[in-house]
Amino acid sequence: MPLSRIIAFVVLSHTAFGAARVTASLYALAQGASAFTVGVLMALFALVPMLLAMRAGRWLDAVGPWKPLATGTALMGAGVLLPAAFPYEVADIGPLLVACALTGTGFMLLQMTVQQIVGHQAAPESRAAAFSVLALGFSTSSLIGPVASGVLIDTLGHRAAFGAMFVLLAAAAALLAHHRRQLPSRHAPASAGEDKPMFELLRHREIRNVLIASGLVSMAWDLQTFMIPVYGTRVGLSASEIGLVLGSFAAATFAIRLAMPRIARTYREWQVLIFTLFTGCLAFALIPLFERLLPLAAATFLLGLGLGAAQPNVMSLIHARSPTGRVGEALGLRATIMNGSHVVLPLVFGAFGAVLGAAAVFWTMATLLGAGGTAAWRHVRAHR
Repeated sequence: MPLSRIIAFVVLSHTAFGAARVTASLYALAQGASAFTVGVLMALFALVPMLLAMRAGRWLDAVGPWKPLATGTALMGAGVLLPAAFPYEVADIGPLLVACALTGTGFMLLQMTVQQIVGHQAAPESRAAAFSVLALGFSTSSLIGPVASGVLIDTLGHRAAFGAMFVLLAAAAALLAHHRRQLPSRHAPASAGEDKPMFELLRHREIRNVLIASGLVSMAWDLQTFMIPVYGTRVGLSASEIGLVLGSFAAATFAIRLAMPRIARTYREWQVLIFTLFTGCLAFALIPLFERLLPLAAATFLLGLGLGAAQPNVMSLIHARSPTGRVGEALGLRATIMNGSHVVLPLVFGAFGAVLGAAAVFWTMATLLGAGGTAAWRHVRAHR
């Protein structure tokens, strides 16, 4: 399947996913939900993926990309249809809860599968560049999703925004069906990895270190998606303004990923990850100091420059360091760790923010990133 078609599929499906996350939180907040309730919704995007990611990764290695892609698209479509069909005033928060679980599970399958396809199709020397192009697709959809959902909410309402997501997913399904014959075959025997312990890959030191750094970046990424709508609502921003703040983050990820092929020729993967961790630390420390649109957008832009640089390098390292025929399993392990933090993070920080305020949440994340950056810097120095 040509990379351009993969990028188009990513833009369509990830736009729907990003819009679903923002719309679900704003829909609940508009109905008077607390920060903790929003945290529960955001956690559900990751709960089922956390439980299924390892098995899904081994399934992907065994059966190839078609079935995971088709299943994931169907789950996402069903998820966004629920809140569009059942008004909050009638069904309360139930449809939103189920929608978050379905959408998160479906996107987990899509994301892992697309990452495996791109990594296997690219030559080792051009893998980082290929993942940079893929990351640009994710950045494009990250920009479109929040901004478009904010405008749709302000003009047509939350349910119409969910309906628009279903249209995007229907287009993604049509594109996938059209290129089905061009999808690669499976990358490992059906029995690969079945007799190994669930977390056996963590015994590989290089994989373990990459996954720890990836987990911190994922926590930071998820926190800005979860807390920016909460914080923006508390300081009086409209849905459109909150969408613009989130869109500023996405624009920064696009800019840094556009420059990533040139950056990759100068700096090694771990050097870029250190930049990510320290830049994220600074941005999270600054966000609670601002309450207006432009300063907040500038702070989230800085955050996007840091976090956006991480993914191409993480994915390149995972494909390079994974044992033969177990890339899907490694991606599943990464998804398990990431989604595990996504489940715990919104619940803990949602409750934390409800008691102590959003500023304490942002500064706690800044501390974690600063500690991670220091550890990574020492790791690089020790291996020089």
